[in-house]
Amino acid sequence: MSKLLEDRNDIELLVNRFYDSLLADDRIGYMFAHLRGKHWQAHLEKMYRFWESNIFDIESYQGNPMLAHIKIHNRQPMSEEMFAIWLSHWQNTVNQLFHGEKAEKALFRAATIKDLMQQRVLTDELPMFMQKIRPIRG
Repeated sequence: MSKLLEDRNDIELLVNRFYDSLLADDRIGYMFAHLRGKHWQAHLEKMYRFWESNIFDIESYQGNPMLAHIKIHNRQPMSEEMFAIWLSHWQNTVNQLFHGEKAEKALFRAATIKDLMQQRVLTDELPMFMQKIRPIRG
């Protein structure tokens, strides 16, 4: 039975269940292997702050997820399919656990983030300041 998405505890439940789902998926779970172990809790904490900021408009997250994902892509290339799988797991997890305005916002923000990340990470259309991370090929 779903409930309203209301606070940080709900964000933690959402993020934890989402990652449980992702990690169980052989098509994408391996992408997170480098974080398992000593870095896992720090990653989760960062994701709690990221989604808390995005869903509740609280400025608790500091970071640049675009640069982080470009660096990941440079190490281990991503694909459109991976972004679609990521979004599908997020949508399923949100819909299983929550309903209401904040749940809808979580779904909308994730779809927007997926589209933007996919466009920037998988193409060479980078702003000049990001070209130092991955030079334009040509």
